[in-house]
Amino acid sequence: MVTVDQLQGDNFSSQCAPFSLKGVRIPLYRFGCNSVLDDGSVGGDACFSEEEEEQSLLDSILLAQWEDRMWKGLFRYDVTTSEIKVIDGRRKFIAQFNEGWGTDCIPKLGKSKISQGLFEFSWMDRQEELLFSVARGEQSNPELVLAADVPDSALLITVNASPVEYGHVFLIPYCSNILYQFLDAKSLELALCIAVEVKNYSFRLFYDYSPSASHIYFQACYFQIPLPVEFMPSDTFFVDGQKGMRISSVADYPIKTLVFESNHFKLMLEVVAEICSTLRGKLILYNLLISDHGRKIFLFLQTSKTSCTLSAWECGGYFLFKSRSAFDQAAEMTLLKQLSTVSIDEEGFQAVKLLCSSIASQFTS
Repeated sequence: MVTVDQLQGDNFSSQCAPFSLKGVRIPLYRFGCNSVLDDGSVGGDACFSEEEEEQSLLDSILLAQWEDRMWKGLFRYDVTTSEIKVIDGRRKFIAQFNEGWGTDCIPKLGKSKISQGLFEFSWMDRQEELLFSVARGEQSNPELVLAADVPDSALLITVNASPVEYGHVFLIPYCSNILYQFLDAKSLELALCIAVEVKNYSFRLFYDYSPSASHIYFQACYFQIPLPVEFMPSDTFFVDGQKGMRISSVADYPIKTLVFESNHFKLMLEVVAEICSTLRGKLILYNLLISDHGRKIFLFLQTSKTSCTLSAWECGGYFLFKSRSAFDQAAEMTLLKQLSTVSIDEEGFQAVKLLCSSIASQFTS
């Protein structure tokens, strides 16, 4: 078990520029070079095992740092006291009542964006919100460096001051001289590595594509129960038995959804990254949900014809309500309409399925 006292020290230089990473030394988690993503595949059965597993080092670090910031009062509210219920109906949508929740803590860059090689965080009130970074390592096994400069091609892990659930963090691709504006295989690989190495069935990773975003970021948190979309039946339309790759459409769900499954992580992330790049070129909005230790990636497809877009957790069936009356009156029919309104139409969905089959065939042939 990793404690916060082990991780803290003189982690932040008092002489560094506000919200920049110059001179900032924070904990650094390095993945082992013998990653399952490098090995290609991993065994084991998917989904929702109740078998007790020893807590992983990365899971311990993330929760220890997040809980420390919670006790220090960096969050707007205590998310553990939020009222949660399962809404009556076949889909079992989940509702949370949270008066303090807001979306204004989404990462934004300062006006200068990059100034003299410094990556600036205008959205962080205090540098304490920066928890640690993760990057590739050269050792066989994962290692924790208690205080280190943030390396290029790392992921920055920061708290979300308005958490949706326990352990809610941002994961931001970092490079000292460029901004990651679009999702690519490299950033998706780091996110998938985290999902694998956290090794906690409650852990979920999210990505919301926005054509107006100045940089990309992932979000992650822990859910007590799987999201409703994860329980829905699916119809498989692409299978490659040799590479262990399967693509299915989620059946009888209000927003058009695909799910990618594979024990071959490297192949899956390359296929999904290429599909996302193609969707971006076609101006198709989408969200990603990564679950089951990284073995499953859900792709939600939204239309660009409405002014409203939903987050990945909303697409997955988890909704937040700031009003007591709205929370009490939440009904499945209302949420079904909310999801179906933003969904891509059937014609567009069939075209995306053909696109996914074509791209996956290129990678598996």
